[in-house]
Amino acid sequence: MLKTKSLLLLFFLNISFSQTIYENFESDFLKDTRELKVQLPRNYNENLSKEYPLIIVLDGDYMFEAVSGSVDYLSYWGNIPESIIVGVNQINTRYDDCSVLDNIDFVPISSTANFYDFISEELIPYFDKNYRTTKFKVAVGHEATANFINYFLLNNKTSFSGFIAISPKFSYNMENYLIERFDKIKTNVFYYLASSDRDFKSIDERTKELSRNLNSSKNELISFKYKQYNNLTHYNLPIHSVSEGFEHVFETYSAINSIEYDSVLKKTALSPVKYLINKYDNIANYYDINKTILVNDIRAIEKYIEESEQFKYYKDLSKLAIDKYPKTILGSYYMGLYHERTGDAIKAMHIYRSAYTLEDIEGITKDELLERADIISNDFN
Repeated sequence: MLKTKSLLLLFFLNISFSQTIYENFESDFLKDTRELKVQLPRNYNENLSKEYPLIIVLDGDYMFEAVSGSVDYLSYWGNIPESIIVGVNQINTRYDDCSVLDNIDFVPISSTANFYDFISEELIPYFDKNYRTTKFKVAVGHEATANFINYFLLNNKTSFSGFIAISPKFSYNMENYLIERFDKIKTNVFYYLASSDRDFKSIDERTKELSRNLNSSKNELISFKYKQYNNLTHYNLPIHSVSEGFEHVFETYSAINSIEYDSVLKKTALSPVKYLINKYDNIANYYDINKTILVNDIRAIEKYIEESEQFKYYKDLSKLAIDKYPKTILGSYYMGLYHERTGDAIKAMHIYRSAYTLEDIEGITKDELLERADIISNDFN
């Protein structure tokens, strides 16, 4: 039976701070006790129905703070979801945990196989049982541990869907294993790979060569990104790269930004409203998170409709706004725009005025709708 002994529990109840727990985890597979660092999301104890992705950080003795700081910052601004972060201390066990491989297939054996089972059969099930986790899990590693996390990807039954591999020290033939595996993966996977021109030469060269091969993969279920940084060493690369890694892993989750607007939305063959609905359906499918459609994303669709002059889509946008924000003026605003832009200004005027009993919403007020109605009225007098 799994046993955990809490060494230090820092809960800041009713205060908007991240919460850090330090635990000793007794593992049957490792026949040892492993130190863990756990960061819970802000207000974890207040949002009792909310579930969170789980991020497992190897080399937790020095990588945990870089990851936890980035995740807390990015989630604060809504770029990525709030997440539960678990750092595994490996300061005295890194080689045994990650580098004991057989000399034929170069896959984990002995202590490394036990560490693999510890992660997949003990650690993840423990957090799924005792914390509010979603199905989406991310593995983060640096150097030897960045190579090790790939073994989870090579396993058809892996629990991880996101991988952040920083400056990986690949084992023999790992590149070929990954290239072959990328073509066969049948679930959505997000993979971020980083190195630097000042990294160890062998690491930089092998990651660049691997990226060229992986970028040619035609598997649409894989979202792969490689970044080669300049003037960063092997040891300061993690602090600079983890944020971009998480932004890539959660690329679909973030609000529509200028890059998505220009390079994706403006080029889609779908209706803009259907594009927005699909985006949030993908968030649910990829990350197991039911995220409410942001008003800012709805306004981005409004901008697209205005710029492209495809005013017929305001009718669909109004229906979506009424569904997601029924007590607000948003639906009336877009239905009024639909009629105003398609030639029925009088009907638009009545819709604007009828919204007075509803609530204001971000960037749009009842007074503004009444002003639009008055302008239409004055034009007819």
